[in-house]
Amino acid sequence: MNTMQHPRAPGASGDTVLELEHVGIAFGGLRVLIDLSFTVRCGEVAGLIGPNGAGKSTCFNVVTSVYRPNEGRVRLEGQDIVRLQPHEVCRRGIARTFQLVRTFQRMTALQNAMVGAVYGKRGGTGRPEARALDALALVGLADQRDREVAHMTLSDRRMLEIARALATAPRLLLLDEPMAGLNESEIEAMTAVIRRIRDELGISVLWVEHKVDAIMAVCDQVIVLHHGEKIAQGTPAQVVTDRNVIEAYLGEPTPA
Repeated sequence: MNTMQHPRAPGASGDTVLELEHVGIAFGGLRVLIDLSFTVRCGEVAGLIGPNGAGKSTCFNVVTSVYRPNEGRVRLEGQDIVRLQPHEVCRRGIARTFQLVRTFQRMTALQNAMVGAVYGKRGGTGRPEARALDALALVGLADQRDREVAHMTLSDRRMLEIARALATAPRLLLLDEPMAGLNESEIEAMTAVIRRIRDELGISVLWVEHKVDAIMAVCDQVIVLHHGEKIAQGTPAQVVTDRNVIEAYLGEPTPA
């Protein structure tokens, strides 16, 4: 049985964990994010969707301080984090995965998870090795703790990235297309893990994904970007019927 302990955010469920306020960023003359504002509440899964080039990954890079916005504010639990370095953002409580898996290939699964446990958020409960093992157990990799990552499947390496992020003891987890390249059974397993992260650990999740069915089935709210601007935000039921979203991203349903 998984015994992973996670320090809950100080606010009650429904309080804001992440807030973007009028965020804008440009590279040269190209505006990639334009006046972007949204919030993610404690203990919820928020989906971030939109066409390729909409600005989703750039948004992640702004939240994790890889990029500094030209304007606007990013707050974690009310504290402005715009001027922090990426490792400082991680230690404040934001962890992420990547669209292209970034695991340490010549290290074992446990060693990968230990990287998160040792260098992540300060004040995590328990020994780093215990936190790493609990994170591996939550994503279903406990029996592969000693396996070299180079010999793991893509699905397992994606799960390992999540375990490494969880081992940092985050308040907020950013998932960048964790289902890319997975088959149907692997997608089901990934969906179950994302639900466990929310329901069992109480960790908020901001999730970029092109598999819209999964987003609509799991997320508490969905934010839609198009050409760097937010064109919709609401419950999955609200977003899936929004005319702007249908025209920009989802397309008309195919006639029977």
